[in-house]
Amino acid sequence: MQLWKKLYCTVWLAFFSCVLISRWMGPYAGWPIHVLLGVALLVMTQSNSRRLTALPVPPRLQRISKVTAVLSVFQIISGLVVGAVAYWDLNPPVIGQLLYGVHVVCALAILAQASSVATAYDMWEEKEFGTAALPSNAENL
Repeated sequence: MQLWKKLYCTVWLAFFSCVLISRWMGPYAGWPIHVLLGVALLVMTQSNSRRLTALPVPPRLQRISKVTAVLSVFQIISGLVVGAVAYWDLNPPVIGQLLYGVHVVCALAILAQASSVATAYDMWEEKEFGTAALPSNAENL
């Protein structure tokens, strides 16, 4: 698959990982699908990071992709902790909510970072980066 397609697929995978949570899909189908999407997202972000590191893309793309890959590792770990707390029916007053909040914020960060990398790579590949032309009345500004 071409890299730009894979990067955009990562965005959609991150989106569906955020949307398809177990409480909306039911207790039996929801969490396995959420875990499967999370593992697929982990694999894709790691693969994207490796591929971008090997290309002569702008360093910012490589850094953002690497951060996204690191966030996906953290996300899997935090998801496992949230799942364990829910499975064992532990209800620590603040800690459970804090863990869930961190998991949600991290998911949104991955979605934002993946979107950023996909758009920037697409623009770089199409050679859309460059000097913008000044408007004709630029000297009057």
